Amino acid sequence: MLSIITGPSASKNLVAWAALTAGALAGGCSKVPLLAPSQSTISLSTSSTVVQSNGSVQVSAMVLTQPGIPVHNGTHVSFSTDLGSVSPTDVTTVNGVATAQFSGNGQSGVADVHATSGAAKDPAATTTSGVGSTIKLTVGGAAAARVLVTANPSRVSANGGSSTITATVSDANTNPLIGVNVVFTTDNGTVSNAVALTNSIGQATTTLTTTTTATVTATVGPTGTGAVTPGTVKVTVTALPDITIAAATGSTLVQGQPVSFTITVTPGASSDVFQSIVVNFGDGSTSGTLGGGTTSVSHTYNSPGTYTVSATGTGVSGDSKPTSTIIVVGPATPIGVNLSSTPPSGTPGAGNTVIFTFLATVTPSTTPVQSYAWNFGTGANPPSATTTGNQASASYVSTGGRIPVTVTVVVTPTSGPNGNASVVIAP
Repeated sequence: MLSIITGPSASKNLVAWAALTAGALAGGCSKVPLLAPSQSTISLSTSSTVVQSNGSVQVSAMVLTQPGIPVHNGTHVSFSTDLGSVSPTDVTTVNGVATAQFSGNGQSGVADVHATSGAAKDPAATTTSGVGSTIKLTVGGAAAARVLVTANPSRVSANGGSSTITATVSDANTNPLIGVNVVFTTDNGTVSNAVALTNSIGQATTTLTTTTTATVTATVGPTGTGAVTPGTVKVTVTALPDITIAAATGSTLVQGQPVSFTITVTPGASSDVFQSIVVNFGDGSTSGTLGGGTTSVSHTYNSPGTYTVSATGTGVSGDSKPTSTIIVVGPATPIGVNLSSTPPSGTPGAGNTVIFTFLATVTPSTTPVQSYAWNFGTGANPPSATTTGNQASASYVSTGGRIPVTVTVVVTPTSGPNGNASVVIAP
């Protein structure tokens, strides 16, 4: 209210009133924040619209008056968000710019960060209603653009096993995303972690345990139209071919005679292949490495008995599959031996020296012989001998054919029982 002050002190009172009024007005103005004038514009920008779930990014608001001139320094801008947090929420401009920090709170989604100052509007807005400016930030899993899944190993034993499954989550620029939930599912077997968080390099892991071929799927973020395609990886359980071993038809299961074995490999529709096959003959000896398909091998047993013969096929992955058969090896039939002598050289008659030559023949004639042990009988010189050949000679003092002498030979084959024979001579 304005009044006229009169009286002797009018001028003094007028000065005091004016000072009081000015102070009051100044005090009242200092409490009202400076906001953008009408018809100003406000627009938000950021260095990245992709934010880790626990990450942060700087958000800047540019406030301009209608001619496009920055507002006065100290103009207040208010920030808010519907996901995560923004700090500080009230910022004053410097050269028309107010800056705040958006921080994720571990949740994934799309954050709408909003900034207002007075009636300033976003120049890019398509409607005339509303004030302020909004920028969208994709946070955590919402920023995922690709999920790459790997398995180590990608093949496990035919009896089943475990494989480490790793899902690598990245954004559209292939930057790894940290702290993103990955959901693992499998069509066979089990996974140790159904949900796992990505680490500092954007990877989440789980362990698959399975006895059959399995496909593991890693899903990130929401499903449906526009969602990132889940990653998948297959872990194959090795299936090995069937394998059998048997003594070949017609084989003679006798000590000292070769026995032939047939190893038959029958692959399945989707089985692995054998890289190699090894046969253990059951007597302490093996075949060495054979090929991976149907094959045959032979072996000679030096002793009669019952033997378990096994064949083990090894696949590309290192898995192996055994099979076995039992055979009975009979004792060898003693070889046949025939001993003959040639007519003596020299003149038979009392006191004369004559020489006899002896020839040993074996049946069957193909029998490998280790040695011939000769006993030339009474009065022979030498009385005995051992040879590797089947012929030997000895000398005698003739008695005119009146006293018979028995000569024997023992034949030792390479394997199997000995054979022997004798012949009677009359020196």
